[in-house]
Amino acid sequence: MSNVVVSFAEISDAELLKDISVRGFKENFEKYGHYPPGLESIEWHQDKIKNEIYYKILYNSKIIGGAYLSQHPNHEMKIEFIFLSPDYHGKKIGTQVMTLIEGKHKKIKKWSLFSPYKDFRNHHFYEKLGYLKVGEIKPDESTDFKLFHYEKEIRHHIKG
Repeated sequence: MSNVVVSFAEISDAELLKDISVRGFKENFEKYGHYPPGLESIEWHQDKIKNEIYYKILYNSKIIGGAYLSQHPNHEMKIEFIFLSPDYHGKKIGTQVMTLIEGKHKKIKKWSLFSPYKDFRNHHFYEKLGYLKVGEIKPDESTDFKLFHYEKEIRHHIKG
């Protein structure tokens, strides 16, 4: 039995989720010089918890990460951010989390996400889970920073 649980975050979780996200994205900050937009603000986390799909990730009943998703038309879902405390990297928890999140949204036909171009470990992780790189974007043309766009199509099996 897994000790990993994914459940909706509550406002009272916002400060802890902000702290974990900053720690979780610290490596990106060191590589690229910035955090994902909004991540450092407790108000940003509170807003996403109140108005969006925002999960807390628990391991042995302790919050160790979070996931913010946005639903799009035509049964599409975008993983905006997913993060774990660095203390839990490399423990196969991410794979369980992704499976649990997808399981909560069985009507979704296409999942998408963006990953910074130098995050090789994450690229491998997403590809292992069935995501395919479908493009690249440059959010700011004045920098070299790029995001790789990944998608995963879900083929629902029809029972006959």
